[in-house]
Amino acid sequence: MNSTVTFYVTRHGETLLNHLHKAQGWSDSPLTERGIQAATQLGLQLKNVQFSAAFSSDTSRALQTGKTILTAQGQNELQVITDKRLREWCLGRWEAENNNKFISSMMNELQIKNDFSELNSRLLEVHEIIYKSDTSGMVEPFQMIMDRLESFLKETGDNLIHLNNPNVLIVTHAFAIKTLMYLFSKEMLRKKPKIKNVDIISIKWDGKSFSILT
Repeated sequence: MNSTVTFYVTRHGETLLNHLHKAQGWSDSPLTERGIQAATQLGLQLKNVQFSAAFSSDTSRALQTGKTILTAQGQNELQVITDKRLREWCLGRWEAENNNKFISSMMNELQIKNDFSELNSRLLEVHEIIYKSDTSGMVEPFQMIMDRLESFLKETGDNLIHLNNPNVLIVTHAFAIKTLMYLFSKEMLRKKPKIKNVDIISIKWDGKSFSILT
């Protein structure tokens, strides 16, 4: 029987900037009490899952979420390894902008009327607006974001696939998770227009290809 690696990919818990309705890409802020409680709850939900490894992006919010999940889940001895390939998109001039203003700007630019799921299904165009308007020089091309996320999953999957059907915890960010959907299951972008704090998806790697479990 061939082994498969299951990645449990979640978004971090609510942060201070989330609470203040600010867009948050490479800018970072700590978890709120509500964010800690939600991460704890997710850990309790995952208590029957035995993780072989745990990873987060190199932001404090993702690392804190990962540690909180594992503590509640009963595997607090497992180290959360940070990897910058799991970072969120850099949002350029929209970093820490009012979230409603950010979303309405994107919808206006793409001439979308009140349909958030359409905004999601046009992910590539959303990125293009952010990329073209960037004055910081820090916004990555979309291909670079896809490449770093996929290379992380492939490298990690290949390193662990010799184990007996290992499970891996990954804490990342909303646009990063949408990018994984774009890569492996585009139809999910319309089905799941919003990635909320501590939302979780499962991705399987069989050594050849990825599939997202719904």
